Amino acid sequence: MMSGKLYVDGYDVYKQYGIYVPDGGWTSLIAFPPLKQPEQNDWHEEDGIEADLSEPVLNTREVSLTFAISDVFSRYNDFIEMLSDGSYHVFECAVIERKYTLRLVSQSNREYAVTFGRETLKFADDFPFSGYTYKVPSSKMSANDNYLIDGVQTTNYGLRVLQGSFSEVLKTAAVKQNMLRNIKTQSGAIYDGEMVFYKAKDVKLNCLMRADTLAELWRNYDALLYDLIRPEERALTVKELEQDFPFCYKSCAVSEFYPEDRIWLKFTLTLTFTRDFRINEDGTILVSEDGIPIVTEDGVYFIDLLLDRYGFDSVRFVNNKQTLRLTSNGSFRFNN
Repeated sequence: MMSGKLYVDGYDVYKQYGIYVPDGGWTSLIAFPPLKQPEQNDWHEEDGIEADLSEPVLNTREVSLTFAISDVFSRYNDFIEMLSDGSYHVFECAVIERKYTLRLVSQSNREYAVTFGRETLKFADDFPFSGYTYKVPSSKMSANDNYLIDGVQTTNYGLRVLQGSFSEVLKTAAVKQNMLRNIKTQSGAIYDGEMVFYKAKDVKLNCLMRADTLAELWRNYDALLYDLIRPEERALTVKELEQDFPFCYKSCAVSEFYPEDRIWLKFTLTLTFTRDFRINEDGTILVSEDGIPIVTEDGVYFIDLLLDRYGFDSVRFVNNKQTLRLTSNGSFRFNN
């Protein structure tokens, strides 16, 4: 049943024009708007940037909607004429329980089979987050503290950070170029290589949000955006690294959205790590009572305890010359 899913200016577009948005066609529309780039200082002698985030604001955005045309001789042209009657039109997306005010930007070439057509229209959303009132996120998802935003577990939003995100956090930022002189009459170049500083880096978090109802999904999804664009820098805590990373929100892209049955939303958040993003490798080396570092039987690895999480008395070291056994009430790691 295609009717009752999308209304534009109060008209059911399937009944009125013989067109509809196919399954999976809402991803571009529901993605978070990007942030307008804040004013910033990019100091040559410091990592990252100093961004003015006293009043972060969202930018206008361009979204794409693909319409399936149920018949070659449908009233699709009448639909375009309606969209051309004034710039802004209200799109009430009943199937996903969202409403947007959009203006038409462009239309692509139509793709037609004998009795079926498809066309993608591009719209601008000039009113991001208009009229929103904050509601505290609420989710039944089991708690997980692998990632926290401003000290709040992402599972509070019904969100899990997926595989691939950790490697994004670990990736090295681009290096800021120091003074470089390249004299035409001399081979090579003269470079000030005394210090190395890094540019701010963009980190992509792969996210999956789950909810029992659409109302719950949108409550948590909107609360997440609101919290991401609060004034001043935000902080991402990565448990595996025992480290906080100051950041500002940049943009979002949605890849999968299932609004019915098992409701879920898969998207990628792009965050800009502004400063203090070098990975801290400091830890605590397990030592004997004489202060001698304890190593594995082959003499290659030290036993490294992460700061603030593990105490010496939480680990028992046993070596019978044949096996190495460590017992702890937490977890531990080996570092070369």
